[in-house]
Amino acid sequence: MAAVTGGCLCGRLRYTVTAEPSNPHYCSCGQCQRWSGAPVVAWIDAPLDAVRVDGPGGEPAWHRSSERAQRGFCPSCGGTVFYRSDGSALLGITTASLDEPDRFPPVKWSYPGAAPSWLPPLLGNRK
Repeated sequence: MAAVTGGCLCGRLRYTVTAEPSNPHYCSCGQCQRWSGAPVVAWIDAPLDAVRVDGPGGEPAWHRSSERAQRGFCPSCGGTVFYRSDGSALLGITTASLDEPDRFPPVKWSYPGAAPSWLPPLLGNRK
């Protein structure tokens, strides 16, 4: 497997994943929508111990978004990058932060009923 790399908007927060990611999916939960400012966030999961943060900006800043999870972002530009559930061996990574997002197309959709009513018809009308 070729390494998976990515980073934030300003490029200061960079990461490398050395294991095959899994669970490529969309999420429309209220937390993802509020955090990203978007109606849908695309995610992949990777083993926590296979993700190395290696950019010049150092480690991400973390925000506790619920009693059991945190979201990681670039402290310089605010770019949304990571999600981790307490006690999980997996780290969620936003697909849009990947250098090659086309490698991991979403195959399922979490919380589709929480998406704005205008979104699902648009997804079906892609050209």
